[in-house]
Amino acid sequence: MNTHPNTLFGKLSLSAKWPLAALALSVVAASSVASAANVAPSAEDMRLYTIATAPSASHLRSDVEKLVSFGTRHTLSETASDTQGIGAARRWIKAEFEQISSACGGCLEVITLADTVTGKRIPNPTEVVNVIAIQRGSTDPKR
Repeated sequence: MNTHPNTLFGKLSLSAKWPLAALALSVVAASSVASAANVAPSAEDMRLYTIATAPSASHLRSDVEKLVSFGTRHTLSETASDTQGIGAARRWIKAEFEQISSACGGCLEVITLADTVTGKRIPNPTEVVNVIAIQRGSTDPKR
């Protein structure tokens, strides 16, 4: 028997041992994954699958196309128009959030948060309005 420290399994060299070790680990890992695949996920895990499959590519495309249709959403753009600029975009997204909330029985709190800002890129005082949808948890809704 060969007892040299750089050989394994008789005449296999140290460099030949690594592919065998990787193969052995792959077999062990594959059998572990197969065993885990036979275990049904918990109810909480199933909710994650539902969430992950909910987005629709066509709906996302439609949303992006709608946002593009406003021409610009620049902070200093039109705020009074119903079809152009940041004002139209924020009214549209607020209406979208409200529609989603209505469909889920009022699950969203839709608010606007406004502030007048000035700065290097905003030379004149300008009202900036954020539209926010909040979905409160059931365990600790104030958190």
